[in-house]
Amino acid sequence: MNRQENFDELRAKQYLQTLKYKKLEYEPLGNVTPDFVIDNKIAIEVRRLNKNYISNEKLVHIEDTEIPLVTKNIEELHENIQLVIDEKNKKIEKNFNLYDEWWLILVDYITHAISSEDFEKVKKMKLNKHKFTRVIILSPDGDFKAFKL
Repeated sequence: MNRQENFDELRAKQYLQTLKYKKLEYEPLGNVTPDFVIDNKIAIEVRRLNKNYISNEKLVHIEDTEIPLVTKNIEELHENIQLVIDEKNKKIEKNFNLYDEWWLILVDYITHAISSEDFEKVKKMKLNKHKFTRVIILSPDGDFKAFKL
C-alpha cells in the first residue's frame, strides 16, 4: 500500500516540479529513504526544519515554533539546520550508493520565510553537509522561496 505524501513532502514535490527535470518519483524504494528521486539519479530527503535540542543523545523536535530573527536566532537557525543535516545523514547511509547525488529539502518552520539578507548570514556560517550535495531551505507556504546551501 502506497503512503500519501505528508504536507512537507507535498510542498517539496511542488517545488521540485518547478525545476523542469524529466521524471520525479515519490518513494521509489517504498516507505524508506529517499522521499523522492529525480531522473533516476538525484535522491531527495525532505524534513521539517523546526527547533530541536539534544536530550540523552537523541534529537528532540519542538514543533511549530516561529521566532523573530536577530543575531542570536540566526545562530539558532544555523544550529538547527546542522542538527537536521546530521540526523538525515545517518538515515541515508543504507541507500546512499544507489544514487549519484543526494539533496536535502528543509521546509522552514522556524522563520517561515527567511529573508535573503538573513540567509546570507546563515550561509557565511560553516555547515557540514556530509553526504548531501545540496541543502535547500524552502518556505512552507506562499511563493516558493528557496535558498540553496
